Amino acid sequence: MSEYEQTQAIEVPPEEAFAWLSDVGNLPEYLPPVTHASLQGPSEGDNPGQKVRTTLQYPGGDGSFDAEGYLAVDEGRRRMEWGAEAGRDYSGWLEVAADGQGSLVTVHLSFGERSVEPEMREETPEGEDPLAEGISATLESIRRQLEEGSGKVEPPPPPDADPPTEENPAVVRDDPPGDAR
Repeated sequence: MSEYEQTQAIEVPPEEAFAWLSDVGNLPEYLPPVTHASLQGPSEGDNPGQKVRTTLQYPGGDGSFDAEGYLAVDEGRRRMEWGAEAGRDYSGWLEVAADGQGSLVTVHLSFGERSVEPEMREETPEGEDPLAEGISATLESIRRQLEEGSGKVEPPPPPDADPPTEENPAVVRDDPPGDAR
């Protein structure tokens, strides 16, 4: 099982930070691949909390897919726990602790043999760690949203993806749109 954990200081009181983070409607604002999230009722089996359904965008923006899991929120401990309900070994938690006038937000992820982690490792260039980079992007997105009210950090495109050229002023086109040849 692989474990990942990172912490980020945020200049927002912990109660305010946790209230925003634990609102399921805000997940798309700070989780890089998530474009939509909603609660679907009680979780299944022995899983705690509520069933959550998310829509995630494939890397590079080539379509999306829906995923279901569970989400348990403990307001007293300012802790959220989540995971896959069936078929995958994936879980994680987020905790918000007081840090002076601000907060320390910690994200922890656990990936087992039946998770996407082995597949991601195979598809990633040597020296890169997409899961650690994903946690960093998530924590930076949280900081941006809570401190600045700005957008989330978007994941980088896959290494083999062509850069977007439509609105890039540095790209010179030999056949500009509307050119009647």
